[in-house]
Amino acid sequence: MNIRQKRTVQQLKLLYRALLGWDIAMPVQWLSENASPVICCRTHRELIGSNDKVVLRDATAAVSALPQTLKRLALLRDLDYGRVHGSDSTYLENVLPMLADFGLNYGSEIFKREVKPETLSDNPHDNFHYDKVISTPFLLQAKFPINGLVDFAIERINTIYDFTQHMNYDIYDDIKKYSGVPKSFRSRPLLKPELANGTVCKLPVIYDVLSMAEVYSRVSGDIRAKTDNIINYVISPEYDIVVPMYGILRSEHRKYYAMGWDCKKPFNDNHGFEYPNLHRLLLYSRFPSAAKSTWFQNAIDFLMQYKTTNDTFIFPKDYLPEKDCNWILGTRMSLGENRRKKQWAEVESTFYMLKLLERVATI
Repeated sequence: MNIRQKRTVQQLKLLYRALLGWDIAMPVQWLSENASPVICCRTHRELIGSNDKVVLRDATAAVSALPQTLKRLALLRDLDYGRVHGSDSTYLENVLPMLADFGLNYGSEIFKREVKPETLSDNPHDNFHYDKVISTPFLLQAKFPINGLVDFAIERINTIYDFTQHMNYDIYDDIKKYSGVPKSFRSRPLLKPELANGTVCKLPVIYDVLSMAEVYSRVSGDIRAKTDNIINYVISPEYDIVVPMYGILRSEHRKYYAMGWDCKKPFNDNHGFEYPNLHRLLLYSRFPSAAKSTWFQNAIDFLMQYKTTNDTFIFPKDYLPEKDCNWILGTRMSLGENRRKKQWAEVESTFYMLKLLERVATI
């Protein structure tokens, strides 16, 4: 298949439907026979859409009994909700999505038993509300019953849209114009100070994208339209000029902060399909404006080269990293497979690809 072949949106939808009907039962059955309890359970819930209570009960019980699940639940039990941003498994931004990857959230009794009965409050030292920007998508994803989460996500959408609606990519200033820049920051580009409105940053970060995905179906048409604009802003070719991690930001108090993280699109054909982040591709697949884009179409075409003669997929193993780093960066891709077994990459690759195709087939 020519990965640069161009198709209309309608042709693309027909292609995905054809792929899902190739017969999806074949790779789904293969997953059921070869996958770990996590992927088996999620296959029944998310790909088959099973409503068989016995099957789902047994599948959930198998996931709950896994040593990996018990280890992740122990992290939840010991979670300090004030520790939001960090790379190891003890931080909120990693604990909650790691459990979500195993199909567990506040609706699960085994999850709920480990949650502390406490609420989150604003941190007066939270510059640019960054802790709140980071924690909100994961609390939404985990279905925590905390008032104000959706409202804060909408507030961020409105703030970001005020900037992105102009599709302005002239975001950097001349750092030489400013004094007091810490020596460790002088090699990084400086974002224009007007992008910081008081203590609120107007640029979208990848945590905002996850928040928008979590509330997209729950907000008004006007907010969805603003969200679509923001997504179009970050997937446009012009956004490619953004420096990874953005750079540094100067607050109204003339203090400087490292800014991050950017929303760069993965498998970018403008750059030779670099940044092979499946996690982020799945995230963008949740937005119709992204899933219908030529960039996304080309990314899917690129991944189709890894399809086997058995209708499964085997991606390069570096597409499926599992290491102690921030979940949002796509570094914790394991879904409970034993990586000492020969088929682990085929199982995980097939599940992730079917999720991509299943999502896009419904746009």
